[in-house]
Amino acid sequence: MNVMPEIPEDSVFALQSVRLDLDEAEHPWVAANSAPIEARWAREEIERPWLFNGTVILHRGLRVEDGVISGVSHRAPYAALLHLVATQPRADVFHLFGSAIVLSSDGAMMLIRMARKTANAGKVYAPAGSLDQSDISDGRVDVEGSILREAREETGLDLSNARTETGLLCWRKGGLVAIFRRFNVDETAAVLARRISDHISTGAEEEIEDVVVVRKPDDAGPTAPPYMKALMAYHFSAGAGV
Repeated sequence: MNVMPEIPEDSVFALQSVRLDLDEAEHPWVAANSAPIEARWAREEIERPWLFNGTVILHRGLRVEDGVISGVSHRAPYAALLHLVATQPRADVFHLFGSAIVLSSDGAMMLIRMARKTANAGKVYAPAGSLDQSDISDGRVDVEGSILREAREETGLDLSNARTETGLLCWRKGGLVAIFRRFNVDETAAVLARRISDHISTGAEEEIEDVVVVRKPDDAGPTAPPYMKALMAYHFSAGAGV
């Protein structure tokens, strides 16, 4: 039997693509943990009533071979994702998402700070979001489409024609899998910061608090999550340019 290797942990590595096939059945981990998932959500409704229990995509059986991550995806309630993040179980369940690494013409990385009334209040990271119903097409989950969508929604930038590298980057820790694509934009950090700030100020959802210009990893501050710290260390290291 040919078993594909697991995704490497705690390091940034190059990736060619992601192939996720949708299974209409309930994720086995979600089904087995329905009671604690519902209990946690009941607490969230009291503590953070602004959160919305919409549909996200969780995965199982993720493996990597020949530069391709593959696996099976399932629709799941957002409550299940919150429980997964909080408990980090040793189980066949994964939260995989895509991030847009926006790079200015003068070498800066454009990050965002999440607003108070979000699940990740105060955290600084690249435009990103959980895969959801809009990322499903013809029985597959479109991670790269999600990256463009999240960048457009959170920054107002259309990156579909931006210069980019051929492949992707990936980082994993346990059940968290972050997929990155780096985009070179022909505008300076100052110009991009103004454009993103204008978008934030007129945004109806008020999910983003501020834009953060990063020229070295420490510029992101202490609230950058581990996957972003790893990506910034990789990007700003010698020889890791786009």
